[in-house]
Amino acid sequence: MDYYDVSPRVVPADKVSEIVIRPRFAHAAFPAGEPWQIEVCANPFSGLMADGSCRDYQWGPNQNPKPAWTLRDGALVFQQFFAGEQEHNVTVTITKSDNAGYKQVKSFRIYSLKPDWYALRPFKGDFHIHTTGSDGKEAPEYVAARYRQKGFDFAAISDHRNYAPSLAARAFYEPLGLDFRLFPGEEVHSPGNPVHIVNFAGDFSVTSRFQADEERYQREVAAIQAGMAQSNPGLNYFPVAASQWVCDRIREGGGLAVFAHPYWYVGQYVISEGLTDALFAAKSFDAFELIGGFYKHQFESNNFQVVRYYEEQAKGNRFPVVGLSDSHGTDSFRLSGKSANMEFCGSEDADLFGWYYTMVLAASDSRDDIIAAIKDFRSVAVCAPSGSVPMMFGDSRMVRYANFLFREYYPWHDTLCQAEGAAMLDLLAGDASGKEALQAWKGRVPKYREACYRNAVNP
Repeated sequence: MDYYDVSPRVVPADKVSEIVIRPRFAHAAFPAGEPWQIEVCANPFSGLMADGSCRDYQWGPNQNPKPAWTLRDGALVFQQFFAGEQEHNVTVTITKSDNAGYKQVKSFRIYSLKPDWYALRPFKGDFHIHTTGSDGKEAPEYVAARYRQKGFDFAAISDHRNYAPSLAARAFYEPLGLDFRLFPGEEVHSPGNPVHIVNFAGDFSVTSRFQADEERYQREVAAIQAGMAQSNPGLNYFPVAASQWVCDRIREGGGLAVFAHPYWYVGQYVISEGLTDALFAAKSFDAFELIGGFYKHQFESNNFQVVRYYEEQAKGNRFPVVGLSDSHGTDSFRLSGKSANMEFCGSEDADLFGWYYTMVLAASDSRDDIIAAIKDFRSVAVCAPSGSVPMMFGDSRMVRYANFLFREYYPWHDTLCQAEGAAMLDLLAGDASGKEALQAWKGRVPKYREACYRNAVNP
């Protein structure tokens, strides 16, 4: 539970910003008057100071500037010049003039951003999700609500060879005008091609295209293959050409084409290493599912994908990355089959659900802005299985910022989303009060998001 509201949490780099730290509860209040003494100090994590100098950590007394502060209606308020793009550790040290042994230090984090990113906002999403529309366990509308409850800003159902379930989820919630965005999607398995490609937010079903006229599909793929460099004599290049055809169709519909889980194995890798090599060389996809839906005993698959990504980067083969769960259910009943009449008791979050996802930095949560952010390398693949140390992957600048957001911004964001998701589930279950709650809570997450970036002095 957050004891304090910090506003803003993100500020423009190389400018003076006013920071307001407001206690949310009486036991977190800042003391006022004698014998209490308060000292504020902003410590730049990267060591870049306001004068342009680079300062290492000081093991002795802290010589960093100590801004003046005031208590305004119980909130601690100070102004500070935040140098460069970096995280800042703001320490509030409380001592007592009549007790030399008393010392309490509270730490708050601020991130200063350059102008190109300060105007953008973070959004958390997953778009490799299965429901009863293919081999998942729960209905699309239910899964959508559970994703909001888990703290997601956007999602897309992407059932195997089935675009319709994503439309069903959208149709149920779209009239409510929620702050949670649902997009269409599907996982495409084209004929003669073992490669799985996610169609995120495309305007039409690519699966329906080749199902409606497979002869045309075969003809067009053959033409692509005929014009393709085929350097590996032992490799059948039809899947490479077919993957290009699928990615082209996804882009034709305005969607994002995602190359999914190359190191998925069933006895052996589902697609050969030679085919993986050719797909990375062709690079017909828009983004790579760097972190995908592997269980803890399959840890090496994500490990191999991360290593492969950085090897490709080192060779100059740069491409955007995403993290996606490939979840096939959001609930797990641990007692199912173990105790008589207990099949539907003791539900908890299923494995994969919420473990892997994408964090983007975009102008808005619209389809075009999210896709533009990913293509512009403003995304990270988040790996955060329950009980494990979270990790993020992508470009260094984005990873640094995403770690700050994961730690400082998202916990309260997710708490707000949790209540909305619960109301969505109530509505789905037939409780009309769920709709009333959703209308009452509308705007809470966007309001919190903006409060983390702006205040009266820093509009």
